[in-house]
Formats: sequence, structure tokens, C-alpha cells
Amino acid sequence: MPSIDQLAQRLSSEIAAALERLDSLRTEASQAFTHDQDQRFKHFVALAARIRTILQSRIEAITEVNIFKHAKRNLGIELYGPEGRGCQEETITLSVPYSEECPANVVLSFRVGYDGPIENAVINYELKILPIYVEFESRAKLFVPINNPSDEAIAAWIDDRLVEFTRTYLELYFTDQYQTQSLETDPVMKFRFPRAFAAGKREYRGQVYHLFTKESLQEFDKNPSAYVGASE
Repeated sequence: MPSIDQLAQRLSSEIAAALERLDSLRTEASQAFTHDQDQRFKHFVALAARIRTILQSRIEAITEVNIFKHAKRNLGIELYGPEGRGCQEETITLSVPYSEECPANVVLSFRVGYDGPIENAVINYELKILPIYVEFESRAKLFVPINNPSDEAIAAWIDDRLVEFTRTYLELYFTDQYQTQSLETDPVMKFRFPRAFAAGKREYRGQVYHLFTKESLQEFDKNPSAYVGASE
């Protein structure tokens, strides 16, 4: 008659075989998952390069607009995880610092990353304006399928964000709180206006005068003393 110990050994052998089979299945699943993730990540990297090209061309276009001539561009690529494989994000930033031309600190950024399963590239738009005296869309997000991206849809979405950003930026010049330090008085029209709206400026008797319209400039040029008191 087989002993109880022999039965226990046979049962242990079956359990060990099952555990070995389970380990093999786990290894195969892990390898398949890693391979799939690697392929998706490679697709993401290629797509991120396409998005970067689209973004850079449009950021370059907006910096050619006169009101953004002082804006600064920056491209940053951040890698995380072992050998930088765990995560990759690219950020393109356009910043307009506070100055005589810009009444606030303005930072616009587009950050390109991916979702958890790496099924989509994710473009995050963020706009910061300090101080805040106007309402604006500070954040937006676009999901781009890695397996079926559309350059046209990406470009259209970015264009919409840049147009909205420009509209918001221009609103700063029509908001009194931003203009308290840059208000000028047209000596001809006696009209108060933001310095950025001046049609031109003239220097007379050591003082600079900003003129709101071309007509004001012409009248001032004809006879400055008629519009500027002797005390000035």
C-alpha cells in the first residue's frame, strides 16, 4: 500500500508543476506586454516628432507677429525611468515677460506626452497670465490616437489655441487694471490711452509725448507749442 508520504510527494509534484506552468504563462504575458509597450512607445516617439514639427512652425509664425516680437521660445524634453525609457514629455514654451510693451507676465506652453496604456499622444495646452484681471481658457487637452493620427486635426487644434491666446493677449490692452502704469494723454486730443496704442511719439523740450492718431501727430508737428504749455 502506498504510504501517506508518497501521496504527499505526488501532490507536491503536481502543485510544483502547476506553479511552474503559471510562472511560464506570467513570463510570456510580461514579455508580450513589454514588447507591445515598446512598439507603442516607438510609435509615440515618432508621433511626438511630427507634433513637435507642427508646433514649432506655428510658434515661429506667431513670434513673427509684431506684438510678440519680444517673446522667448524654449523646447524642453524630459525623460524618466530606466535609461529614460519610462516616460517622455516634450514642452514648447512661449513666454512674454512684463515690460513696457507687455502689461503682464504671460507664459504659453504646449506639453506633449502620452496616456497610461500609450494608446494616445496627449497635447496639453496651458496659459498663465499674472496678474489675472481677465477671464481666459487656461487649459485644454487633445488626445491623438497613436495608430491613426491626423496632422490636419493636430494643426487645426493648435491654431485654434493660438488664435484664442492672441485674442486674450490683446484683451490685456483694453483692460484698465493692466494699463494703469502706461496711460498717456494725447496733447492734441486731450485723450487718455494706453501707450501701446500710440500712433507715434515726439520729443519736444526734452519731454516725450505720445500721440493717439496720425492726425494728432500731424497737428503736433505743425506747432508743438500750441499744445504744450510753457511750463512743460
